[in-house]
Amino acid sequence: MKNINIAWWNLENLFDSDTATRPPELTKELAGELKGWTAAVRDRKLDQLALVIKKMFGGAGPDLLGVAEAESEAVLQLLADRLNLPNRKYKVLNHPSKDVRGIDVSFVYDCNALGFSNADYFFVAMRRATRDLFWATFQVKGAKAVFVALANHWPARSLGQYESEPFRMMVAENATYAIEQLFAQDAAGDKLPVLLMGDFNDEPFDRALEQYLGSSHDEHRVVRGRSARLLNLMWPLLVQDNPGSYFYDAWNMFDQFVASKGLLLKESPVRVDLASVAVFRPPETCLKNGAPRRFGRPSQKKGYDPNGFSDHFPITLTLQAN
Repeated sequence: MKNINIAWWNLENLFDSDTATRPPELTKELAGELKGWTAAVRDRKLDQLALVIKKMFGGAGPDLLGVAEAESEAVLQLLADRLNLPNRKYKVLNHPSKDVRGIDVSFVYDCNALGFSNADYFFVAMRRATRDLFWATFQVKGAKAVFVALANHWPARSLGQYESEPFRMMVAENATYAIEQLFAQDAAGDKLPVLLMGDFNDEPFDRALEQYLGSSHDEHRVVRGRSARLLNLMWPLLVQDNPGSYFYDAWNMFDQFVASKGLLLKESPVRVDLASVAVFRPPETCLKNGAPRRFGRPSQKKGYDPNGFSDHFPITLTLQAN
């Protein structure tokens, strides 16, 4: 049995420097946001993020890291270069979407632990461009196990929770379709191990997750069900202290892992360790009230905290592969 350690983190606006080359429309869109976002500020942000990532899994770091809010492959490569852990060789998988702010979902993976075979994406058509669904297939080195990781960053609640909910429902239906296509194209069918990870901007019990994505809190329902239902792995964490990965007036479990049946079956060559799912919050990443210590930006009214990290905590889990 081989363990594959996986993390997800919304990096909170990991932009390249204010002088980086961008398309004209993106330069105009970000002009106000990036005021004061110099290379020195960017590099401080990268150092802070790397500090946390290198502490994951007892200091071994993740085998696979999914991220949200990274502007480009270039800036994500700067982060990967800082993850100078022993016996690690991190590579970046980035997909530039049409998101109006130019922030994408991406993967950083250790090619000593995982082999990458292919990647694809699903364009989500909305009036205001949003992040694509992005996935990749990974082969566990030294084992027969293959799994698909699917990164999500669903529309925010900036218009209000219920006013913006239809947008997340729309993306959830797109994700369901993408998963069904993955099942249809693979010999394993709905037993294909698929791990969704992301900032869903909704709770596990909200309608977009339960009714439109088809995720459940009941493992037996997923394993025995004929429909392509998914198991939301975050439910047990909702009863813990500080039950969330994000805090804005109250705790929200916006960052989630969701597993297909193929990660739950006893005969599967790769299974999720349900007890391993956690929110990763080292003391230095927490404010006094327990909330994430954000890094922010110089252009914001509250400024930025050079000793901060992100406005989200990372989440982690372990897969066990044969």
